[in-house]
Amino acid sequence: MILFLLLVLLGATAVFLFVCLHLRPLNSAELATLAAKRRTKAIGSYYSFSHGHVSPSLEFKKRMAATGKFYTMKEPLNVFPSLAAALLKFKKHEWVIIAFERDQVVSRIWTNRGDDNTQVVFGLGIDQISSTARNLEYSSILVFHNHPNSDPSRYSTRNPSQVDKEQSLERGSRLMDSGVSLVEFVCERGSHHEYRRCISNRLLPLSDFADTLSKSNGQSRGTNLGLHWERLFS
Repeated sequence: MILFLLLVLLGATAVFLFVCLHLRPLNSAELATLAAKRRTKAIGSYYSFSHGHVSPSLEFKKRMAATGKFYTMKEPLNVFPSLAAALLKFKKHEWVIIAFERDQVVSRIWTNRGDDNTQVVFGLGIDQISSTARNLEYSSILVFHNHPNSDPSRYSTRNPSQVDKEQSLERGSRLMDSGVSLVEFVCERGSHHEYRRCISNRLLPLSDFADTLSKSNGQSRGTNLGLHWERLFS
């Protein structure tokens, strides 16, 4: 009983000290930390993708241009990876789908087929991708390509190759220089697997989160305590 009371006393003392020490406004370093944390969470929410089953138009799937073509559409960002994976399911060659997104809506895509089932060559160059995104004010580019699997019972092809990783890193660097974000996926058997995410500073700018925090910081002791709690524990 005495031990229990001591533990309760220690706990109450720790809470009291925490509250007393965190009634002050956040300093500049703490504000920057919390702003970055909020932005990271917002980006995670922005690119929160569904893994549910999507049934694509079979007619559209059949007429996807092997030599390369733009298509217009209006699909929610969160479900588009599932749609892209469904479009690439059962393809015997490697294909690429390049999706252009703004305000969490995919409104334009490019498709083309590779020469064989070992690699896909982009029919749309990085300069064309970048200029299209900038001119039409797209926020991000999503790239999907499939890995045909002749025997899925024996092995998986869900992981990107070393070449995939190197090329996506270069694409991400080039696009971020233009203020455009990049997310890349490998698609296997109708499922999408994200492996690269390069987020531009223009998407959900850190300064917006910092400005919002600055306006609330110091408003009251209760607000200050809540901000410290969020910074340390959320």
